[in-house]
Amino acid sequence: MKRFLLAHLIFIVTLSSNSQTIKVTDSTQISLITCSPSRSAVYAQFGHSGMRIYDAMQKIDWMFNWGVFSFNTSNFYLKFISGYTDYQLGVVETPYFLEDYHRRGSSVTEQVLDLNLTEKNNLIYLLMQNYQPENRVYRYNFVFDNCATRPGDLIMTAINSYHEHICFNDAKYTPLSYRELIAQYVGKHTWLMFGIDLVFGAESDEAPDEDTAMFLPEIMKERFAHSTIVSNVLPERSLILSQNILVPKSGEDFNVNARKMSVPFLFFLVLFIARAFLLVKEIKVLRKKYLNLDSVLLISVGVIGIIAFFLTFISIHPMVGCNYNLLWLMPLNVIAGILIWYKPMRKFLFFYFVFYATLIIVAWIIYAAGIQSINYAFIPLILTMMLVATSWIIRCSRTVPLKRLRRISKHSKP
Repeated sequence: MKRFLLAHLIFIVTLSSNSQTIKVTDSTQISLITCSPSRSAVYAQFGHSGMRIYDAMQKIDWMFNWGVFSFNTSNFYLKFISGYTDYQLGVVETPYFLEDYHRRGSSVTEQVLDLNLTEKNNLIYLLMQNYQPENRVYRYNFVFDNCATRPGDLIMTAINSYHEHICFNDAKYTPLSYRELIAQYVGKHTWLMFGIDLVFGAESDEAPDEDTAMFLPEIMKERFAHSTIVSNVLPERSLILSQNILVPKSGEDFNVNARKMSVPFLFFLVLFIARAFLLVKEIKVLRKKYLNLDSVLLISVGVIGIIAFFLTFISIHPMVGCNYNLLWLMPLNVIAGILIWYKPMRKFLFFYFVFYATLIIVAWIIYAAGIQSINYAFIPLILTMMLVATSWIIRCSRTVPLKRLRRISKHSKP
């Protein structure tokens, strides 16, 4: 990334000093560039898109890349969590770009667009306008405004007009939800997917249409490969003139379906069995305490709940709204995990854990009704939290007189 930023700065100086412009000719080629997913970083696991302008006669070979960002931005992680991450369009000589993806082990595919002079002029004008200082920085959105949607939108804008348009000749479309599409890249049984499922809400279970699904670079590449330009005055032609491999894949392929059993599921299954054993032992030996484990569980789940709450109600990230996981990822568990160490708080904790157990039951009903899908690694974790709540309801009930409970219930009846 540092090498790319340096090359980008050199390009800006060169472009400004030489006032280099593009004279569109038949030899001018404009291409959609697609980089395959890489395991080098989380943000690289979904692939990448860009655009290339190549003209050997004019010695032009520029790569337009909408994926430039810097971790050194002030408050970067807070902005990232909030959804206020700014990316920008960077332009470098193509060899610099290809070298970076060669080091990652990703393949780079070029799809040369079959454009006439008017369409080339339109697209180059849009690219240069997008590269103006006031336009090159944009608010990144993983689904609706990213490195794939930007070049795709520009290509369609340059071609679509009152007398011609792009026709996507797709095979029968199999709709998948946003959650399922993402799982195809990170794997259903990975810790990363486990974390994504924790913060993704019911919105992510909706299926995008064919056009919206092009937020993923490889889907856009496949759709463009089977597309044509339909015109009222010219014969129909393929959108893609030729397809070339600029960088062959050298990294190891990652099979997202290689794991038949989820590592997170096994981890939480062991945790559930251990907590169930302790609950049985605790009932037999009433004086035995297991505060450490319960405190860690409550605080950990509560912290995750705070993050999920922030993403759901404060951030502008897509797919995180209506997150019913918050019913069992209760942020107040952080406080409960601290208060269990103080005996005078047991009366309060009794009512809190009754309330928490009720929320867990409601969460099960929502999952069973299909309102929000559940990562099956959640199952032993939720059951573990139910055991914790049950254990503390039993323990704290000894501090709440039964007569008082009957009196409370009698007054609560209509």
